[in-house]
Parts: sequence; structure tokens; C-alpha cells
Amino acid sequence: MEPRTRRIVIFAVLGLFALVGGAQGVQYMWRHGFSKGERTGVIRKISVKGSPVCKCLSGELVLAGGTAMNAEVWEFTVDNNDDDDPVVKALHEAERSSSRVTLKYRQDKPLWWTCNPLEYKVVDVVK
Repeated sequence: MEPRTRRIVIFAVLGLFALVGGAQGVQYMWRHGFSKGERTGVIRKISVKGSPVCKCLSGELVLAGGTAMNAEVWEFTVDNNDDDDPVVKALHEAERSSSRVTLKYRQDKPLWWTCNPLEYKVVDVVK
């Protein structure tokens, strides 16, 4: 292969990678932080789910205002499921005490490279 042809092929492949990477970056910016809000209720469950390669902490909040018969359950996760994270510590404390808490969250639309199936990420716990 001639040096000029080799350079064209290399630049074409690099251009393709740059185009795909740029498109993924724009998609991430568009879907990350799609909405923000708060939910109030009692935390019913905190668990770690997923395959050995990709674990995520998920939880269930029983929303305030409903009756016991038709309580609405809201599923959430956190960005960092490390036990030393202050948000995770506050979630575990709220679950143990069964107290009413307000969770501040961020909604991220799903992306193909993330292993977390839930859209709602808790960013702060207000007691």
C-alpha cells in the first residue's frame, strides 16, 4: 500500500472514531440530568443488584400521601454505591429508622453503555 493511501485510510478510521465519539458525547449531554426533583416518603428497601461485573445499589421509597392499600412505590439508585458515600449512609439510616425522608433526585435517560437500569439517581437525603 502506498504511503498516501495508508494515510487516507488512517485518517478515515480516526475520523469515524471521532464522529462516533462526538455523537455519544452529545447523547450523554442530552440525556444526563434530564430532570430534577424531590420525592417524600419512607424507604422500604435498599439492595445491591446486578451481575458480578456491574453491581448497583437500588432502593424503594413508599411515597407519602397514599393509603396502605394503594401505596405508590418509587424505585431509585445512586451514582456511587460505595458504603462510605454520605448519601448511601443516609439512605441506610433512613431505612433502619423507618422515618419519613425527602430524596432529591436527578433523572438520567438510559444510555447503552451504562449498566444501571434505573433512571432516577438520588443525590441528597433531607430528613
